[in-house]
Amino acid sequence: MATNPTITYVAKVGSQIRIGFKLAPSGLYVAGGDIVNLATAAADPLFVGAIPAVEALGPPLSIDIWSNGGNITTVYVPVLGTNPSNSKVKGYSALTTEFTGAAAYPASALADTIVGEATFNNL
Repeated sequence: MATNPTITYVAKVGSQIRIGFKLAPSGLYVAGGDIVNLATAAADPLFVGAIPAVEALGPPLSIDIWSNGGNITTVYVPVLGTNPSNSKVKGYSALTTEFTGAAAYPASALADTIVGEATFNNL
């Protein structure tokens, strides 16, 4: 998936930082999940925080992705990466039916507001 993430907020919570983001699917879906590259993500127009960047050492501790548009026909499943640039999101049109690889995103995903949060250890 060309997910084209934008960072919506950066918040320090104890010894961790939480990065909020939006995903805008475009192009063709990649079977097995599309990359969510937070290392090069731009600031969302409504960004909240000081610096719209992942300032962390190491991989994300967790990542969650969900529909914020009330889409109940599409399921998004995050796959934890080994660094800020290689987590993935898998898309499903039913609980066991992944989006078709090398095909355009379904209309339900293109019309959706897809958001998420990744948690990292602070520098």
